[in-house]
Amino acid sequence: MNKIKVLCISASPRGAESESEKMLTQLMLWIKKYGGEAELLRLAEKNILQCEGCYSKTRHGEKCTYPCIHEGKDDTAEVLKEIVNADALAIATPIYWGSGSALIQRLIEKLTAVENNSDKFAGGKDPLEGKPFLLMCSQESEGASLALSQISWALNHLGMVSLPWHIFKQKILNRRIVRMGMRLIGERKFEWIDNTIRLGARNLVNVSKLLKGYEFDDKDWAEPRC
Repeated sequence: MNKIKVLCISASPRGAESESEKMLTQLMLWIKKYGGEAELLRLAEKNILQCEGCYSKTRHGEKCTYPCIHEGKDDTAEVLKEIVNADALAIATPIYWGSGSALIQRLIEKLTAVENNSDKFAGGKDPLEGKPFLLMCSQESEGASLALSQISWALNHLGMVSLPWHIFKQKILNRRIVRMGMRLIGERKFEWIDNTIRLGARNLVNVSKLLKGYEFDDKDWAEPRC
């Protein structure tokens, strides 16, 4: 059996310097240990033009096409192809005012071009349907639950499968001196977070294997375009 490919999307504008991407890097190491392939995609390094709302320009969304109308003008086609070809997704984002980064929001909007054109793919099957995903974020204060709920809701309605457990981590927990101090006083919260990252990698690899070939849509009823 081919290895499970997990596309690890960093949605921070700071790239490798960001705390959220550091969490993603940790996840990628565990994915490889569990026998999967982990590929990093930094949205900050891609030029993704703003969605122009083509779906809403016609009654049934006919103007929303795949490839997206921006093909050849930006990197949308390349990024969407990476997502389509992946077996699972892991997304890491910073938190800005109770939301994920503008980079991840722009990508989610562009995913409409995939979800709305299932007839363009093999077997007429939406390639997002049943694709497992895991969310991770780094935060300074409140906002993680709002951001993760928003992103999870959107991806779920695109047909993807949310895995336990979405992970949020306070930025201060990445400081070595803080972790040493917490060990001294017997506080082990950071160890729980690290273990959850390990479990996230394990679930991404193993659940992707279990779901391969499963049809979430029974195809017995033609869903109207709406």
